[in-house]
Amino acid sequence: MFSEDFYLLALMKWNLLGGKALQLPSSLQRYLHRLNMLNRNAKLFLAATFFQGFGSGIWAVLFYLYLKLPGIGFSDAFIGVLFSAGAVATGLVALPAGLLCERIGFKRAILIGMLANVINLALITVLQPIGLLVASLFSGLIGTVASVSSAPLLMENSTSEERTYLFSFQSMVSIIMAVVGSLVGGLMPGLFNGMFGLKTGVNGSIVGYRISLAISIALSLSAMIPILMIQRSAGSNTLRMVDLLNLRNVKSSRTIIKFMIPTAIIGFGAGFVVPLVVPFFKDRYSASSVDVGIISALGNVTLGIATLVTPELARRLSKVKSVVLCEFLSMPFIMFTSLSPTLTLAASSYIVRTALMNMAGPVGTTLQMELVTPTERATTSGLMVMADGIPRSATATISGLLLTKHDYFTPFLCMTIAYFVAASSYYAFFRNAEARKTSVSSGGA
Repeated sequence: MFSEDFYLLALMKWNLLGGKALQLPSSLQRYLHRLNMLNRNAKLFLAATFFQGFGSGIWAVLFYLYLKLPGIGFSDAFIGVLFSAGAVATGLVALPAGLLCERIGFKRAILIGMLANVINLALITVLQPIGLLVASLFSGLIGTVASVSSAPLLMENSTSEERTYLFSFQSMVSIIMAVVGSLVGGLMPGLFNGMFGLKTGVNGSIVGYRISLAISIALSLSAMIPILMIQRSAGSNTLRMVDLLNLRNVKSSRTIIKFMIPTAIIGFGAGFVVPLVVPFFKDRYSASSVDVGIISALGNVTLGIATLVTPELARRLSKVKSVVLCEFLSMPFIMFTSLSPTLTLAASSYIVRTALMNMAGPVGTTLQMELVTPTERATTSGLMVMADGIPRSATATISGLLLTKHDYFTPFLCMTIAYFVAASSYYAFFRNAEARKTSVSSGGA
């Protein structure tokens, strides 16, 4: 993916032409060097992330609109139930998914998880409510297996010097490709419907939407090709199922619980705002669907770029301080979003909040994987998904009731308080963790 010869040529170019060497910033040189040194498995996983992110971006922008088409006509209430069921199922199955990953290996688990895209075919062909709910449920259940396997696989295929950069770059690729997919996906139904002489526009023919969604599924499935090419790492062993069911692979229970507490509090706070931010902008500021799309795209692009900064921030401050600093800095912007008098100010605040709150996520995930033993990494990943997802699903219902009553202040206040408690507890739990990392990785928790 990154050619060392090309990189060195760029550094020498000015010396050859004018007597001065091109001096890139040391942080950029370090970043490019770390990426160039990644092993084959890591680069193949980045390639898979490219295709998966692209396909997911198309799906995310079109599936909701597809269900709302006049020829299909599902209500907002049913669509909310559909997505909530998938979210709850994901949270409940996260721990078993993590245990399965420990048993069969991360590569196989990711391949199984990617088969959820095949089930998505049913979501665009089965138009009965029960069938949609069942398909959405199984898609969430199987897809979770892949999501909890990604971090352990990256951990297994990177050195301590590389992994912060790898986690951040992988997150950036996923985010940016989702944005590209969303932009491309918005154009695809009209393009296909126009080619076949069918009705175009927001309420255009379902044919263009189905073709576009099928292409998104094909793109996501193509991510299986580089995953199949990943070679199993030397020394990676699967565990007996009886030991996994008894959680005998868990050696760092206290550390995992400490990670779960702030994760659950953040999920609790995020549930007040994140799932319902679109209705907030529409109801409070009369934002159009185009406005909301632009806000979402700008937020993701900003987050993707900001994610690239965190490895250097972690190198200078430490991983723990980087995570806590970003979370604390995001808090004023949460309240600015709620109190801003105009859509422009509210959107700008929300974009900054999103970037600050999430940019250190890959660094936090890296620390999680470093502070637990190799045999419990997938289990830990599953527990984090569960700790975040279940509280998030619960508070979204409360927030919906508040927004119905035009209370646009309380959800954001609850989110701010929850983030403050989570960031404070995270720092209290892990402020000295990196100094103990060496002893943890060689023994217990």
